[in-house]
Amino acid sequence: MKNIVIKLMIIVLTVVGCSSDEKPIDILLNAPNGALLINTEIGNTNFIMNDLESRFSVEVRAHDQEKGDFFDFIRVYISFKSNTSNGTDNRGEVILQDIPRSEFYTGEFGRPRILLNYSFQQALDALGLSVGDIAPGDQFYIRPDMYLKDGRIIGYENRSPTIFSKYCENSPFYYQINVISPIENTLFTGVYSYEVISSSSENEEFSTSGITTIINGDFPNQRRSSVLDFTITDGFVIPDIYQEEPRLLCDPPFNRVFWGPQENNFGVLSLQDDTVFEADFVRGYDGWVGGDLSSDPITIRYRFSKQ
Repeated sequence: MKNIVIKLMIIVLTVVGCSSDEKPIDILLNAPNGALLINTEIGNTNFIMNDLESRFSVEVRAHDQEKGDFFDFIRVYISFKSNTSNGTDNRGEVILQDIPRSEFYTGEFGRPRILLNYSFQQALDALGLSVGDIAPGDQFYIRPDMYLKDGRIIGYENRSPTIFSKYCENSPFYYQINVISPIENTLFTGVYSYEVISSSSENEEFSTSGITTIINGDFPNQRRSSVLDFTITDGFVIPDIYQEEPRLLCDPPFNRVFWGPQENNFGVLSLQDDTVFEADFVRGYDGWVGGDLSSDPITIRYRFSKQ
């Protein structure tokens, strides 16, 4: 299926480039009218342990060929991944909220917008969990679908590299929320050397060593660097999802490679000593490995050493 998507996207981008209109997803769905939920402002993406009012938030803009009048509502799903119980306490998707078109407000460009804004307590209630079922390092996932007036549903299942790339459409229809215990802003920041200490491939298309400066993100425990971005929480280093390997702004999708977290490995660190830590990544997150998608994703462990 992904090979078909890639070929279609190559054809589209050859003609129209990387645009903000609906043409790419129209072609993918073989339909005259498509739609997107485009990120306009990312708020906090972490829940704080023992703060049930801590919140996840992201503002999205509805984009379709009728300036947001072609959809009826969006349905928001939530699921839970328990990394601290090796998946024993996982919860499958349930409906978190239905938001009708009437609740969207008109923003810039005359397009309707909505703030997806949920507390830790709302997430627990939706999944029938208590705070005792959760530990730092666990994760929730938010997934909105658009229900169009012609009966179609557009969302995560329609994804493609250009649709969810933040440098093009920026419409992932999917969000990761990490459960954290806040740490000091000074921890795991500063100048670090990094090197690959294990990899599932001898391919060296990615950076295997170098120097980077790690800084705080906009919210607790988030860390940003010139290499990759991640969140620190207790014994876990959790990479951001869909981190795009540097490319020309609107390279065709067959050149796009995304990084993200591995399924079960989350690094090695001590909150008492930030001089050395290890972080696990996958190059080819969600299967988007570039080229014709025939390559396997590469699992990589980096060691970071403070200088």
